[in-house]
This record gives sequence, C-alpha cells and structure tokens, in this order.
Amino acid sequence: MLILSGWLLLAVAVIAGIMYGPELYRLLQLGHQVNQISQDDTHAGGTWPRPSEACIGCHGYGGNAGSQIYPHLAGQPEPYLKKQLAAFASGERSDPNMTPMALSMSPRELDGLVAFFSKTAPLPNTTFRADAARVARGEALIKANNCAACHGQQLEGKDVYPRLAGQGHDYLIDQLTRFKSGARRDATGAMPAVVRVLSQQDIEDLAQYIASR
Repeated sequence: MLILSGWLLLAVAVIAGIMYGPELYRLLQLGHQVNQISQDDTHAGGTWPRPSEACIGCHGYGGNAGSQIYPHLAGQPEPYLKKQLAAFASGERSDPNMTPMALSMSPRELDGLVAFFSKTAPLPNTTFRADAARVARGEALIKANNCAACHGQQLEGKDVYPRLAGQGHDYLIDQLTRFKSGARRDATGAMPAVVRVLSQQDIEDLAQYIASR
C-alpha cells in the first residue's frame, strides 16, 4: 500500500509538472525580474520611503513634470539644485510647498534628493505646443542676450546655472516676471539685468522658445 501510494503521489506530481510547469516557471522568472527591478530601483533612488516620492505630485515622475506650471527637475545640475533648496530653507526664496519641505529635510535627505534628480534623464516637454513665430523671436532674444554663456550652448545648464531646455512654459513666464519685478533675487545680478529691459511679450517669446527645446 505504501509503495502504491508513493507511486500515485509521484504520478500526480509528474502530471502537475506537465500541466502547470511552464506557468510555475514563468511565475518564478517574474519573481526574479521583480526582485531585480526593485534592487535596481533602490540603488538608483535610495531606500524607501524616498523624499523624491513627495515631489511626484508637482514635478512628475523622476522630475519630468507633465504640467507647464511646475519646474522640470530632471537633469538639473547638482550645484544648482543644492543652491535652490538652500535658498528655500534660508528664506531667500519662498514657496508654500518648497519652503516647509526644505526646512523639514535632513542634510542627508537633501543630498539624496539632489543626486536623484540630477542623474535622472530629462524628457522632452511634449505637453507644450509652441507657436513657430514666437519661437523664432524667442531664439533671437536668447542669442542677443548670450544666454548660452551661463546656461550652456543647448541651454542644458551647468554648475549653479539651471537647465532651461524643455522647462515648463508657464513656470518660465512666472520666474522671469519675478526676476523683473525683484520678487525673485539673484546674487550675481545677471538675471535681473537681462530681464529688466524685456517686455512682457519678450518674456513670453523666450518662454515659447525654451519650453520647445
């Protein structure tokens, strides 16, 4: 009886393996893949919970905002991100969301946040639809004011100067207007000097060109 029972169990196992083996194997492989993705994700973004997760609502996944009113953080130079977070924490810049967030984070969390966004690849600003004539006027203004001297030939940003290419259109208008009015300060004095002589149309043309890059 024991021998017969053993053979029956073996037969059941063989039949189950034939019937469900491929599915079980694929499930096992999927589990390995999920574990690998999780490990890679943790290596790239740090352990959970991550400060960057709190940024998704405004700045999008990986800092690629889908809205034109929020800045794109992906691919911003690390020194620039550090400088701006420090400005929010010190009160040099003020924002109802960013100021309390910067004040509540530890230096280690701030460094992790900066490293994460600076290493994330920036995506094209595909949700913006540009006007060709305004883009052309904006490009002429970019060249006339030598914006590449600080922001790079492709407006990709460098050191403490931000990446402009593909930035949110409405955000650009807001920040340029703030520089013009003095609501946003710049210790170097470069930005106020540039925007002081620009008309509102100039600012909007610039935003058209930059957002479309």
